Amino acid sequence: MYVELPRRLVEACELAISLAQESKDYLERGEALHPLVGAVILDEDGNLLSQAARREDGRNHAEVVAINRIGASDIPRVHTVVTTLEPCCYRKDPQEICCSKRIVRTGAKQVVIGTLDPAASVRGRGAQILQVRNVYFVMFPKNLQDQIARINDSYIRFYSELYTSGRRPRPKPGIVKDDMEFNLDYAPARVVRYLTSKRFWEQMKQIHMEFRTHGITDVRFDIFFAIKAASPGSEIATVMEAEGRRGGPSLFELVASYLAIPGPLTRDEKGTDRQLVYQHIGEWWYRHRHKERHELTNKLCKRQVRN
Repeated sequence: MYVELPRRLVEACELAISLAQESKDYLERGEALHPLVGAVILDEDGNLLSQAARREDGRNHAEVVAINRIGASDIPRVHTVVTTLEPCCYRKDPQEICCSKRIVRTGAKQVVIGTLDPAASVRGRGAQILQVRNVYFVMFPKNLQDQIARINDSYIRFYSELYTSGRRPRPKPGIVKDDMEFNLDYAPARVVRYLTSKRFWEQMKQIHMEFRTHGITDVRFDIFFAIKAASPGSEIATVMEAEGRRGGPSLFELVASYLAIPGPLTRDEKGTDRQLVYQHIGEWWYRHRHKERHELTNKLCKRQVRN
């Protein structure tokens, strides 16, 4: 017996399929195979918040285009994301955040997926990110899955045959191994530059010295750091939570998005989710604390260039 979705969700699935068909008008030129994808975003009552076709804005995946169309005041209303293809788990450009993490960051509670991505670079890892971050996901009804299979026949057949053939596909740039998807070593370059900066390193050494001087034994350093960093007047929070250049995302937002910390979080929030972002940073520094900062900087920056 198949899982039966509420009528409003079925209608959203049908809308996503029609958007996927429209995405044919925006496909990249070239020999590479690309999927047709549509995405729909709903609030808790099933009301439409946003919709988009892949590359409708000229460059982004359907989920990102749809998310970008939602105003800041409506982001907290995001409840369900409906997409015809499994949200991606990597981007060719390592400075971008993949769709699965972007979805978690909106605070979405569930995702309805048309078909898993058969490409070796994804194949279940996008859904795994959702699962790790406790975002429920379910598949489209069988008859609608069949429609998606038809409109993406070439894409699905090519990668499915590649999978069953046993051949190893050529690695794609930007892919991080699945046991490193939340490792800040692989975060966007702007984050890595800050974490390896002289000023940040000096601040962390001071906080670590305070931690050791007080002889704190009942709290780990990463938790101690998170409490201090998230407290009012924190120098680290002042830098990390400041708006990026030209209105871009703050360092805090980039880290939270890369780690797929459920949000959205604001500077005024004092909850554990905000501290969790800083806790990951504290854990990262503690793990690297005995390394030479310059050597670490060179190593991580070279990795960014390779990707």
